[in-house]
Amino acid sequence: MKRLHKTDRGFTLIELLVGLSIAAFVVSAIAMTVTTMMRLAPENTRWAVALRQVQDAGYWISRDVVESQGDIGIDTQPDTFLALVVPYENAGTVATKTVDYRFEDLSGTQWLTRNDSVKGKMAVAQLISNTDANYNSDNFTLTFTIEATSGDVVVNRQYAATQRIPAP
Repeated sequence: MKRLHKTDRGFTLIELLVGLSIAAFVVSAIAMTVTTMMRLAPENTRWAVALRQVQDAGYWISRDVVESQGDIGIDTQPDTFLALVVPYENAGTVATKTVDYRFEDLSGTQWLTRNDSVKGKMAVAQLISNTDANYNSDNFTLTFTIEATSGDVVVNRQYAATQRIPAP
């Protein structure tokens, strides 16, 4: 048997076992993280899509309410949501146009559309599963809730918009 000198180098069995157990722990932690991320990615994507649809609808409706004048018509019919009268400049004079929001089937998918009597129809948001609105004519404020559903993910937001130009 050969004798080892102090200059000989190597790992003892205990050092190898401790190093191997630490490496196994790190690898298992990384594997669990990757598995969790892969499992949650589709749900996060559905949430982001639904949130974007709610934000788009909230932006356009708020924008039109701020510019509108007169009473705001809230339609309880299943296909129409909101009707507004909005002033605009036409050849140097101020005219009015109507803007209403409807639910329409476009290419097999239900969309919330913005129908402008001057500029035409525009698709605002899809996946909208529920809307609710209440107009307070005392302070010219429309409060509305929009809900979007993407798969099993539901996102809803409540908005309040006040008319800049009160009813004449």
